[in-house]
Amino acid sequence: MKKNVRNIFGLINQSIYPVKKFLSKLEFHLSVTIAFVICSLCIFSCTRTANVYIYKHAEATSEFPEAYLDLPSVGICFSGGGSHAMAAAIGQMKGISVLELWDDIGYMSAVSGGSWAATIFTYYNKGAKNDHQLLGDTIAPDQLTMEKLKYLPEGFMIKAVTKDLTLNLLKLLAENEISFSLLEKSDFIWIDAIGLTFLEQYGLYDRENPKYYTLNKETRKSILNRNPHLKAQDFNLVHEGDSNRPFLVINSSVVAPASDLPLSPPEKLSVFNYTPLYIGSNVANRIVDTTIFDPHLVDFQVGGGFIEPFGFGSESPQISKLPEGGNGPYEVTINLPKDRFGIVDATGTSSSAFGAIASSSLLLQIPTELFLGFTADQLLPEEEYWPFSKDGGIIPSRKFRYSDGGNLENYGLISLLQRGVQNIVVFINTDVPLEIVQDTCNLIPSTNNIDGDLLPLFGYPYVDEINNQVFKKSDFDTVYRGLVDAKLANQTVMTKTELTTVANDLWGIDSGQVVNILWVYNDQVPEWECQLPDSVQYEINLGNKGLFADFPNYKLIGETTFPKLINLSTQQANLLFQLSAWNVYSNHKIFKKFIRRKN
Repeated sequence: MKKNVRNIFGLINQSIYPVKKFLSKLEFHLSVTIAFVICSLCIFSCTRTANVYIYKHAEATSEFPEAYLDLPSVGICFSGGGSHAMAAAIGQMKGISVLELWDDIGYMSAVSGGSWAATIFTYYNKGAKNDHQLLGDTIAPDQLTMEKLKYLPEGFMIKAVTKDLTLNLLKLLAENEISFSLLEKSDFIWIDAIGLTFLEQYGLYDRENPKYYTLNKETRKSILNRNPHLKAQDFNLVHEGDSNRPFLVINSSVVAPASDLPLSPPEKLSVFNYTPLYIGSNVANRIVDTTIFDPHLVDFQVGGGFIEPFGFGSESPQISKLPEGGNGPYEVTINLPKDRFGIVDATGTSSSAFGAIASSSLLLQIPTELFLGFTADQLLPEEEYWPFSKDGGIIPSRKFRYSDGGNLENYGLISLLQRGVQNIVVFINTDVPLEIVQDTCNLIPSTNNIDGDLLPLFGYPYVDEINNQVFKKSDFDTVYRGLVDAKLANQTVMTKTELTTVANDLWGIDSGQVVNILWVYNDQVPEWECQLPDSVQYEINLGNKGLFADFPNYKLIGETTFPKLINLSTQQANLLFQLSAWNVYSNHKIFKKFIRRKN
């Protein structure tokens, strides 16, 4: 009996032994796996931790972070306006290059389509061998044949204007739907479309390997010294090797915390700047608004300071207030966000023109929810953001939505006024022809006779631009008369004015600041057109029946055939490029005297 029992236990033990051995191995593997996971989490946590510079708001122009660069007090503004604004800006950049004026320009402020061109010019690292290839060749108007207008040399930035943004948007929307937002998040759709269409060929967009950006090798070295786990190849730098690059200010606008959308119109937008050294908004503003679906008060803070670009999108640091005195830089520890904030995010956000409508239109929310599975406001770019209070306190971060800078101020002019720039060229690359009104004494400014984004600067509200007055109303007539006189003379539509600011607390503009502005308005120039070959003039004169309908005031949407909608044809883009370049280099005396004047 005992023998049988021993045999039975022996058999059981033999049966259990492999199980015990398996469990032992499993326990070992689990231990190793758990240890690996813990180590990985520790390493990941360590690599996410970063030391970043932040700045309190600048109370004087000398306190902006770039003040140490000692920039010339001259700036240029490239307005928004989609593809036609980009084409015009490329031409204007070429004109400046022809006149060799880049070394005399301290700032370049850009919005939307203007920012697409300015971003590529400032940061490109491939796709063109040099600035000459990037900005193309000027052609004398009498030599500008239809055949030459079809030509796009390698590397020429105008090629980007002809690419199909609409198709890329549709592809990314489909990717979002098919993958249930796993492969393409709704708030990335616009950003990725801008990257694919305009920036990828110039080394500024890589969906699989995104990069941060900073000013130069010195600022990158500073970042790497503070954060050894980051690598030099993790950053895009401002282009070197050709002409000087002005300090770029890309303008977008803050809409509201994502959880508070959609808001009741009109939105109370706040400016947001992206520069090579910092991101943020200088003036701390408290915004009070109401929502559409649940009409309760929304109360949030925007602005009041800046953060280095590679740290933007992080949650707020574990400090409540910065030291008294001075505005920085202050070094704080943050956890880097999972998604790197790159130059594509900055210029993409600056051009998300649908943002103002999507964030406040009840009519858009329901259809997009039905057909796309998310409300329209969820298409707006989204980033974690922590503002500063007026006393230097750090407000806990929230996810905010952002939109086109042109929804707030379409020239980027006020951002340069904040920085005290004394001489500014404003390129108004508009789709609205200037109307000639002889009796300006009884003129009622409107979008029927001039670009609507000019009006709010002089106290005439336009759409959401209701708090942008920085000049006296009476000064509008001076600017308008100057532009009209130039148009009546069949010349480049531009005028020089010396203006004095009025106070604007929302933007932080003091009264009494004197600024010289050269306004350059996109419009027909008979002096140039009459030199064109007959075949080109014929097509222009055909109007809507010709190849150059609406030239040079191409519409934002619809100048090319469905479904492309947003881009321009090669001939359309080249013709606008050549006119815009000619407007600068043919007026060389005016531009050289204005830009090279003593500051």
